[in-house]
Amino acid sequence: MAGTGKTSISKTVCKRAQTSTYHTLGGSFFCSRSTGLTAQRDIRCVIPTLAQLFAFQSDEFRSALAGAIEPGVQYKEAAAQVKELLYAPLLALKDSRIPFLFVIDALDECGGETSDGMLDDAKCHTVVMSMLESLVGLTQSDPRLPVKFLVTSRPETQIRDTPISDDKLSRILRLHAVDIAEVEADIRRYIIQTLDTKLASKPRLRASISADDVEDLVRLCDGLFIVAATALKHTMGAGADAAVAKFKRLLNTSRDNLSAGAASPLDNMYALILSEAARADGSADADLPGLLRLLVSLLGARMKLSIEALADLLDLETYDVRASLSRLHSVVNVPENDDTPGLRTVHASFGDYLHGRAPSHILFSRSFGQAILAHACFATMSRRLYFNISHSSLSHQLNPSTRPASISLALEYACLHWAHHITACVPYDATVSESSSFDVEISQIFRPNFLFWLEVLSVLGKISLAPGLLSIARTAVS
Repeated sequence: MAGTGKTSISKTVCKRAQTSTYHTLGGSFFCSRSTGLTAQRDIRCVIPTLAQLFAFQSDEFRSALAGAIEPGVQYKEAAAQVKELLYAPLLALKDSRIPFLFVIDALDECGGETSDGMLDDAKCHTVVMSMLESLVGLTQSDPRLPVKFLVTSRPETQIRDTPISDDKLSRILRLHAVDIAEVEADIRRYIIQTLDTKLASKPRLRASISADDVEDLVRLCDGLFIVAATALKHTMGAGADAAVAKFKRLLNTSRDNLSAGAASPLDNMYALILSEAARADGSADADLPGLLRLLVSLLGARMKLSIEALADLLDLETYDVRASLSRLHSVVNVPENDDTPGLRTVHASFGDYLHGRAPSHILFSRSFGQAILAHACFATMSRRLYFNISHSSLSHQLNPSTRPASISLALEYACLHWAHHITACVPYDATVSESSSFDVEISQIFRPNFLFWLEVLSVLGKISLAPGLLSIARTAVS
């Protein structure tokens, strides 16, 4: 996912391969939309660049390339480029004992605006898929080919829907799935080593940054490497003397999130991801309102939901919710199965961005998401609650030992959390009409279904929560 440290790993691998006795670095291509260099986001440059870099290193490859290359190959389709510029010349090196490594980093960052002659996103995605299919085909074509590829990317559709995502054909490391304790240990090591190196000449300054300060930053990173990298770049940007003061001001006064200045690079990344997701169907910002409705609902949810449950709550089709969230794989953890709970944003800073620092057209108050969920809870209870939902044959029969299919995760969520959502939005900036609408929903939906609601809580073993939920609701509505 976004910010998990893919580029840092790629740079480290390249650096080690240059001095390794087990691999030779054939070439690397670091895609980027943030550098301002058109070539770094042009997918058509990747294969020619790798071939050129390797030709500088290997006389044998250069000679074979000269014999295989044809005029205009740089304008040909990706499959033809892979065949002529890599596969055919590499056959001449098949007796090499040391494999050659090619690194392609941040492949998802190719594409973009078309004003400078770039391919638009849709055309770029087609080329990306063709190139990956060809590279996988190259590596599978002949076991004697001494070549390996390291490709990093956010889990975008054009990457996932190719053979490179097949565990039988590729070795895949999903950074966002690595154990959080291991990730935090790496982040802690990175922070300490960076501070020790940058402040080596100022031991007193270094000593003033305590272990607790480091742990605060590790906690705030919440497994996201880019937060640590961004924070330290922000800290060290003005020199060692100012570094300690800036480090102490990294966190806001509540020490719950990054200060606005330190969060700016993260905000730029989030803006790019949302813009790309909204343009997925080819028309700028076409689906942005629908995407934002999903996101603010996800951010406001009080428990991890499944795609199926979120769709049920918002009265949407499951396949539409999956299609929308698949375009946000970079910032939203999306379970493989529709009925598996686990939907969540990759880091709390994404919510902070949408609720506080985003441009006005995508800025939403937290109470907006709470209101959406509150109304969704009432609508779900209206659709799903009914007499004898536990399917008991007698009124005095004990609750079923297993949860009945009639009580879905969405219904459980609605029954347990409706009161919390109305109190989270009414006291703050909801209008009088918003509060009145909750009064109407309680009168027309909740009261007639009150006993059915109690039965659901009873079957879930949470009947003891009922008085508290009613008391919470009383504080917000009349």
